[in-house]
Amino acid sequence: MATVRSKDLAPRAVDLIEESVHLLRRHPERLAGYYASSGPFAVGLVYFWAYVTWFAPPDGEVAAGALLLALLFGFSKAGQNRFAGRLLALRSGEEAPAWRTRDWLAETAAQLRTQAPGIVLVPLAALFGVPFAWIYGHYQTATVLPRGDEEAGASRSKQAWALAQLWPVPNHWALLILSGLWLMVFLNLAVAFYLVPSLVTNWLGLRTGFALSGWNTLNSTFLALVAVLTHLLVDPLIKTYFVLRVYYGRSRQTGDDLRLVLRQEGTRGRVVAPLAALILMGAVFLAAPRLPANETGATPVAPVPTQTAPARLLNPALDRVLEQPAFRWRLRPAPIPPDREKEGIIKGFVRSTFDVIVQMVKTVIRWFEALHRWVSGLLPGEGDGGDAAAPGERVRSTTNWMSVLQWTAYVLIVGVAGLLLFTIWKVISHNRTAPLRSAPVPAAPAAPDLRDETVEASRLPAEGWLDLARQQAAAGEWRLALRALFLATLARHAQEGLLSLAKFKTNLDYESELRRRARSRQAVVEDFGRRRRQFEEVWYGSGAASDTAVGEWLRTLEGRP
Repeated sequence: MATVRSKDLAPRAVDLIEESVHLLRRHPERLAGYYASSGPFAVGLVYFWAYVTWFAPPDGEVAAGALLLALLFGFSKAGQNRFAGRLLALRSGEEAPAWRTRDWLAETAAQLRTQAPGIVLVPLAALFGVPFAWIYGHYQTATVLPRGDEEAGASRSKQAWALAQLWPVPNHWALLILSGLWLMVFLNLAVAFYLVPSLVTNWLGLRTGFALSGWNTLNSTFLALVAVLTHLLVDPLIKTYFVLRVYYGRSRQTGDDLRLVLRQEGTRGRVVAPLAALILMGAVFLAAPRLPANETGATPVAPVPTQTAPARLLNPALDRVLEQPAFRWRLRPAPIPPDREKEGIIKGFVRSTFDVIVQMVKTVIRWFEALHRWVSGLLPGEGDGGDAAAPGERVRSTTNWMSVLQWTAYVLIVGVAGLLLFTIWKVISHNRTAPLRSAPVPAAPAAPDLRDETVEASRLPAEGWLDLARQQAAAGEWRLALRALFLATLARHAQEGLLSLAKFKTNLDYESELRRRARSRQAVVEDFGRRRRQFEEVWYGSGAASDTAVGEWLRTLEGRP
């Protein structure tokens, strides 16, 4: 008889994600509390990012905004803990406790203490890759653990770390699936935000700033907005997934899942038992008595011979049945061997990583075995247990099919290997016979034509435009020198982070942007406005450029008195 493998004690990643989706669909009203607490932090984060990157505020304003953002972060984490606690109570069949004002304050402070290191550790873990599932799972578990649940002196952080280490392979698979979902939602939102302004322009004729900016829309503020919206859409599912991990992980010690099943069965029995009794009584009264065959004069009917399935088909069928959720018991784990209790952090981490790799290899091997059984079942004579009338012919037919498949596989392997060797030989022979050719020396880029109206300030750095201005001044072209100086001014402010150069922006747009970003440097804003008017009066108007104006502007950019 087939046995239940130890891996069946761990819930599968797909099962937990599906249960998370169903739990949210059954109780969508719980999302209101989540968005009420996480919405202010999301809005504050996008506003803070746009304010800092667009306006370049002084350090005092940045510090005040960061402090307010940290408080909103703690409040959002407290709201997520309340959201997770209500879902955990629904899953456990219990009633969630009510929260008061002091409970909100206490949970906000507790979440700030617990989650503060995660702001640094989670990105570092994502950078290194391997410990990300444990580090991320630790802080997500700390978010969803019920408040006031410290037992036997164990802090929330210790409980979260113990639960984060459970079932590492399903946890990695689940995080991979959720990451793919996050990426798909992010791409969908980004494409929608990028295409909608273009569609509005094409269909309605409305020319918005988004449609005119083109690819310049994909700046850091746009990406931050899309990322925050994606997180708001996907994060409730992630929190629900970790709620179920906490529920099943704690049930290994408390048996809450079994008690819930027993309560549900007891309630169902109180309803079904009277109905079953009525059906049984009706069946007894309506059933006709059976008479023996010799009293009716009928000839006795020979019993139908029962068919038994062979063991090679019975064991896989039993394995498939035992893998169903109804037969997966959450038993206590096997005791830890004495030699592993004294392992250090590094040794334990290396051993756990090796165990994960071994389990993944075994899983791949089981997939290949299942594929082999499926292919074998497609052949004639497979799966009937040898009950046919002409077993010799069946065996012979199966042998012929297996021989054909084996020879076909051999031919394919030899053909692929020959093609690979031929390709390698061609590459090597080509590299040996190919003449060495010297790489062409790139020609020096031509200087921009200052008479061209489409020339942008991003073509050269500020020093390049200054050199061009000196050349035009030496040639007596004061009007062209004045334009080179204006482009040098734009490039200088762009290097300082005060302007973002773009083809669609006008000079007034640059002045408005500089007024936003350099609010604390009023002299710079006034000087740029004066230079803009001086340049436009000469370039677009009837003003004349003089050597005095060009020399004074050039000395200002060079930093000379």
